[in-house]
Amino acid sequence: MEEYEKLQITHRMSNKKLSNFLSSKRLRTTKATKDPNDARNPFDNDYSRMILSSYVRRLQDKAQVFPLEKSDFIRTRLTHSLEVSCFARGLGLGVEKYLLDKKEIGYKERGYIPSILQTAGLIHDIGNPPFGHFGEAAISRFFKSLSGENLKLEGYSDKVAKRARKEFRNLTHGQQEDFYHFDGNVQGFRILTKLGLAEDNYSYNLCLATLATIIKYPYSSKEGNKDEKDKGIACKKFGFFQSEKERYEKIIGELGLVGGQRHPLVFLLEAADDIAYSVSDLEDGYKLGSVTIEDIKDINILLPEEDRVLEGGEDSTICNDLFVQSVRIKAQSKMLKDCTKTFIDNYGKIIDGSFDEELLNQSESRALRCKCKRLGFKNFEDKRVLRRELVGDKVITYFLNLFVGAIFSEEVGEQRSKEAKLLKLIPGNFLDQELRDELERGAMQPNEDQNSREGTDVFYRALMAIVDFISGMTDTYALNLYQELTGQIIS
Repeated sequence: MEEYEKLQITHRMSNKKLSNFLSSKRLRTTKATKDPNDARNPFDNDYSRMILSSYVRRLQDKAQVFPLEKSDFIRTRLTHSLEVSCFARGLGLGVEKYLLDKKEIGYKERGYIPSILQTAGLIHDIGNPPFGHFGEAAISRFFKSLSGENLKLEGYSDKVAKRARKEFRNLTHGQQEDFYHFDGNVQGFRILTKLGLAEDNYSYNLCLATLATIIKYPYSSKEGNKDEKDKGIACKKFGFFQSEKERYEKIIGELGLVGGQRHPLVFLLEAADDIAYSVSDLEDGYKLGSVTIEDIKDINILLPEEDRVLEGGEDSTICNDLFVQSVRIKAQSKMLKDCTKTFIDNYGKIIDGSFDEELLNQSESRALRCKCKRLGFKNFEDKRVLRRELVGDKVITYFLNLFVGAIFSEEVGEQRSKEAKLLKLIPGNFLDQELRDELERGAMQPNEDQNSREGTDVFYRALMAIVDFISGMTDTYALNLYQELTGQIIS
């Protein structure tokens, strides 16, 4: 971000307080009448909506690090998200105490910050596809190949592949970038604002502050994905697809966020996520043998002397499993304390938008966190993880090939065709009847001498629906469906 831009943002935000960003407004005005005996604040209501949702429930069968792992000790996306939710709430309570002492928030707003963060922690990974980050990479890789001159869609003619390539190239630059850089966090925003409930197209209709807190990177796919250090962490990835751009702009407009500024609570959510996975993944890795006890001892030695876990000798009877657990608890406690302090120390900069760093990297726990992350790479080098990731790549690529080919096939309008049957597998909240009808009428096959904007729009929406369906699968469902459709058994 240019220095001039930063100064402008600082000027505009100088009179802001965190309380200004705690809006309980929703994208759609709620029709419900609040029960006089309901003591929950609006953000508690958000938590209730999400903890009971099918999307959160599916996280129990999505990989955190180890796909298709049968051990009930190892964390899934669900148990990871519950830990993040817990840590985020704890960080929120610490910051809230500081603001109450400063009299910057009053009795009316008490409980808002921890409740927002508790919900955001629960849902921050809600859009992740099956097979973890490798699933994201598989989706991105497929679409990067879609515009290639040598595109082949297995099971479909060259004519179908040519049509797919042509129409994908007709998408806007931003629409193409959405697919090239597919990200589970961005998909999460789409789920929460559009796909979750059939009542209308506002999904769970969460409070604006809750939605803004899960947007780590407040830019589109065109503006984000800049990994240059001088651009800042807010540009590292992106936060919304072109299909949800209007929703995003309405949220930041209502909250008064400007110039790509993150919501202040994003920093706390990001810290909670990092604290949860950077240490807990090591505990999981130790349990499965990819991380050694010596690795955990290296973490222990980085703790303050008074917090270190006694690891042996005549004064200790602690076993290795308990030692690992104790180090994990001590390390996470240290990080939480340091992140709360760092947020408070940089409160003014966070509010005015001039702070663009990760809390952990600016805290006293920086070395501890860096060590944890370096050791965590051992998990991704584990042969079991590598084998299962390759399985995931094969499964996801197969589905993308199958469904993308179907929407361009000349047979898609034939009710008894394979292509028509395939589209019926995609739920109606992803591929609605209107879009199905457009596909069947041949909107995907405009005349060669026409530049059909309508056809392009249909194409974009259809591709998004396919990605919605595939990314919403659990690891087990994806594997089982693949085996059913191919007749191949993968052990």
